[in-house]
Amino acid sequence: MTARRILVLGAGAQGRVIAVDLARSLDVAITVADLRPAALPELPNLSGIEADLSDASALARRMAEFDLVVGALPSRLGFGAMRAAIDARRPMVDVSFSAEDPLSLDADARRAGVTIAPDCGLAPGLSHLLAGRMAVTDGPPLELEMMVGGMAQDPAAPYGYVVTWSLEDLLEEYLRPARIRRAGEECTEPPLSDLRPVEVPGVGTLESFLSDGLRTALATMPGIPDMAERTLRWPGHVEAIRPLVAQGRLVEELRARCTREPAKDLVVLVVRARWRDHAVEATLVDRWDEQTGLTAMARTTALTTSVVAQLAAAGGLAGAGVRPLELVAADPGAFPFITDALAARGVGPVRVTRSGTR
Repeated sequence: MTARRILVLGAGAQGRVIAVDLARSLDVAITVADLRPAALPELPNLSGIEADLSDASALARRMAEFDLVVGALPSRLGFGAMRAAIDARRPMVDVSFSAEDPLSLDADARRAGVTIAPDCGLAPGLSHLLAGRMAVTDGPPLELEMMVGGMAQDPAAPYGYVVTWSLEDLLEEYLRPARIRRAGEECTEPPLSDLRPVEVPGVGTLESFLSDGLRTALATMPGIPDMAERTLRWPGHVEAIRPLVAQGRLVEELRARCTREPAKDLVVLVVRARWRDHAVEATLVDRWDEQTGLTAMARTTALTTSVVAQLAAAGGLAGAGVRPLELVAADPGAFPFITDALAARGVGPVRVTRSGTR
């Protein structure tokens, strides 16, 4: 399948960046659908339409007019959009962090003969691509840890934080128990728990805590006995925001004190895997880009989605069903396509270090 018409759902902070990158990278028609008129640059192959994206039946009919769908909707609408893509028999690349399990749509997607690639952002997304590639090249590790965080470049900023994405979704991250695997058994830990320091070259000391970001990896990577995801922040963040979470004031406080223009942010992604005789660590550090005005969060999230969509548009996501990026990583051509395309956009490079005897 070579896509000639691509539909992007949502013209928010991520959807707009995705659509513009697609239009500048591909000689195909890019249409952005949103409830309100989208503020888009004037590009010959980029246009917007107004549409109610919460009506699943109408959305499926709209999707059927296109060759590929890219989802950048709020998390509450993401799962329904993936289901609509299956009903429309159209492949989809999605970045929404829906509460529902996207793998529950696998059988339906296979019957429809379409590929659904969920969680194609930074984390889950690029984190899972790196983890999946490690497992392919070195075999399933004994331990896997994915650590990711977006924060203010200046650690002295209020709470060490700057708003770059939905505060309501951030609150959910701070409230949702963390699903992890320990000694081969899946278990849950309280949010904001198991606080530990992490040293990141070029950044310094960060604090990390357990979060619920393993998502599909819990099912797709069953051979790893110990696996967890951790959120990264500047030291002191957790202690400062705990009372805000408990009092229900987090969203209000961060919106008032951590909204900046420009939002000069920092994104750090670290994926660590350990085998019996060696270990591998992949690190990505990105910062707000003065030239484009894009936040590091938009660059690492939206551009990852765009690049995966470009892979899909060229027929590079083989196999029907739900295909999260840890499974896509098994394709030897897909991994370098994604990482090289991100590097060409100034995201990265991903620095990989190995230790041990292997």
